[in-house]
Amino acid sequence: MALQPCKILSLISPNQFLIQTQQQKTIIVGNGIPNFLTRSKTNINQKAIDVYFQQLRFVNKEALYITKANQLQINGAELQQDIPDETEIHLKLIGVQNENPNQTQQVQDFIKQHRNKSLDAILVSFEGNILNFLYNKETLISLIPSAIYIDEFAIQDSGYSKIMQKEWLNKEFTITFKGTQIMTVIHERNSINFPILKADLYLSSQQNNELSNEFYISLISNGYAFITDWGKLNLSQNSFQLLFQSQEEAKKNNLGLWKNGELDRRMLNSVSSQTIGQIVEIVEANQYIVKTDKEILTIKLDRIFIEGLEAKEFARKLLIGKQVHILQVGDNIPLQTIQLCDNNLDIEDELIANGWATPKENHPQLSKFKFQQFQQMNLLAKQKKLGQYSPELTWRIEDQTDQKQGKSVNEIIWSSIQRDKQSSKQSGMNTGITIKDDNQLEVLIDKILPNGNFVVTILKYHSMVNFTISGIAMLSEFATSFPNVTKYEEKKQQFIYNILIQRNAWIHFESFNILENMFYGKIYEKKNNKDSDFTLQLLKEGLTFIKNNTDFYSKYEDAQKEAEKLKKGFWNESYAQFIIDFSQNKQTLKKQISNQGNIQKNENQQIQKVTVTAVNDCHEFYLRKENNPEFEELEIQIEKAALIPLKKPVKKGTLCLARFSEDNRIYRAQVLQAFKNDKFLIKFIDYGNNDEVSYQDMGVLPAQFTNVPQQAKMCSLAYLRVPPSTHEYAEEASDLFRELLLDQQFDSKVAYTEKSSNRQFVTLQPQDQPDELQFTINKIVLEKGLGRIDDRVLYNPLKEFKNYEIEAKGNGIGIWGFDDCLEDEKQFEDEYDFYD
Repeated sequence: MALQPCKILSLISPNQFLIQTQQQKTIIVGNGIPNFLTRSKTNINQKAIDVYFQQLRFVNKEALYITKANQLQINGAELQQDIPDETEIHLKLIGVQNENPNQTQQVQDFIKQHRNKSLDAILVSFEGNILNFLYNKETLISLIPSAIYIDEFAIQDSGYSKIMQKEWLNKEFTITFKGTQIMTVIHERNSINFPILKADLYLSSQQNNELSNEFYISLISNGYAFITDWGKLNLSQNSFQLLFQSQEEAKKNNLGLWKNGELDRRMLNSVSSQTIGQIVEIVEANQYIVKTDKEILTIKLDRIFIEGLEAKEFARKLLIGKQVHILQVGDNIPLQTIQLCDNNLDIEDELIANGWATPKENHPQLSKFKFQQFQQMNLLAKQKKLGQYSPELTWRIEDQTDQKQGKSVNEIIWSSIQRDKQSSKQSGMNTGITIKDDNQLEVLIDKILPNGNFVVTILKYHSMVNFTISGIAMLSEFATSFPNVTKYEEKKQQFIYNILIQRNAWIHFESFNILENMFYGKIYEKKNNKDSDFTLQLLKEGLTFIKNNTDFYSKYEDAQKEAEKLKKGFWNESYAQFIIDFSQNKQTLKKQISNQGNIQKNENQQIQKVTVTAVNDCHEFYLRKENNPEFEELEIQIEKAALIPLKKPVKKGTLCLARFSEDNRIYRAQVLQAFKNDKFLIKFIDYGNNDEVSYQDMGVLPAQFTNVPQQAKMCSLAYLRVPPSTHEYAEEASDLFRELLLDQQFDSKVAYTEKSSNRQFVTLQPQDQPDELQFTINKIVLEKGLGRIDDRVLYNPLKEFKNYEIEAKGNGIGIWGFDDCLEDEKQFEDEYDFYD
């Protein structure tokens, strides 16, 4: 073994040491634990913590380095230890907020308890300009120094990591907390705030921190940090002079962040380097999304306090859609502000001068001179009673989007909308003036949420509410089966964002769901102009499709057909029609024949040869066309396919492949319901029958298996009313239907289609019989007393056979054998109610 003397400089993580050999080489020995004690790793093996503190005593010790084995020894003993799996402990994390809102309160409580107080903790890791300290073996404290700023340009240099590992890692620091700095990140247009602790710190072994700060000086003298405004104002005169001299020396020698010289760095503030962009969204009153020629930027005015939706509305009216200059301010990286291009109006000044904001005292990027300017503006706003100082705000908005708190208020809003609508109708009746029944209210589109819903402010009621466009589908519903459909949902989000965000619009409110705390309706870009219906634009772009029957249906159909013809949006995918058919067929039949407007008569009743593949009950059976070579070839390919496991959890509605328990073959299917123990109820979409299968008998549906539309068409017998599921005879009647229909071949004609569910109402005729209505299954059902003539169909050719119904009724056959249904017509209502 090759042994060479060395000195242990630091412990990077348990079983990972930084050493220095006699040749002055620094080497990392051992693999250790990656990302040991960082903000992303607060769950840690208890043994790892114990080993860390045991190995700390070897720092600054002389050792022997075994080169071939990459090991360390002291007095012949191996320093690295086994770390078996043990129960993990969860360290408290102070200084950074994750997405759990409770963490924010935890930081605030910590600050209240420790502000301007000191504690001792060990520096265990560093992430960019954030330092992580371990306190009492149970708390990880993340902070940034208040007096210096560790520059992001400089820390990209490997020298920063080397100096931190070599000189400062594992050292105990005395920390005095001074407050927080809010860092904001925009993720999917949602802002996540990270309150980072700011603190003054020095080595615990350093007795008199007034003379110098070795840690600060080491970073500043190498050009890895610079003095902040807070440091200039709050450090002792002696400490500041020492740091300032070190900083000037680093500038002179072009070290670290000063490599290009101070002048080049200050050019960020020059007019020639200003970036110009357009304000596309007001996230908060002091936070904006700005689109430039090259990128999308988030600008946060961190030097001012601002609160209230009223202030956000002031900023929206001032800025939305405007061209602005983006300016760098302060000494630190990169804090920005904006000025309007047309008049160089500074937004920070404008918000403070109009009483909507106040300056942050002792902000490290706000000079004392600028703070005094802001204070003077704020004083004048108070005297003039502007903005938040006004005794009566002209714009007072209440946020009613919270599901728990907003229900009762939103019920009142919904009642007011209906009352105003009724009042308009009554006024029209009294005056003889026709009032348009559009019930449109002006709104502000505040937010577009990732799930496709909106947050809108109803201007009349000064209330922010949740809203969804009714009557159209969310393509993301099909993402489990067709993952790449999400790109069209993203395009839809961007399309809506570009046109509607932070803009005024008009909404026709159709309904309110109290359980969801959600309003439903249509968005119009122009008042009383149905051609400005935003649903039409989404359909024309192929970013959605019609989900159910709605008002204005014909224009929606035309818009959808236009997108299909031009292959726009998701219509460019081979599975588009497959999704449409699937979506329409999966809807339940709420009414056999609800109203004539929902029925589309089939004028050209062509005969198709079909097989009945499944009979679920009297109302619902499935037909599949005979002699379809394309589908037959597809089934051969599917049967040979391997079942690629579905991603868990498997959601209701997922399209998949599944193995049928009776013949052990694979078919296309859809998940209807999930049970315990990885069991699922599925429907075979090319046959219409259901089965219960295990997770291992299901698999992903590849896109190449969607070129052929689903084959089983949901049908009912035309011109008839059959017993509902609640009727005493329903189960027996369903069994008789199966005997008549299942696995039989027929000549089928589609008499009419229910548009809301895409259910086809058909006549079925045995293939060896003449093409006449008297030979149809429809007439046989009437004759056997399994159903009755539907008098709600305007033209019902079965009325020619009224005598069969009368005869079955007289003989008490089938449904007519139940006395309680002879006189009471309501006995034929199903659970969805046939009658309007």
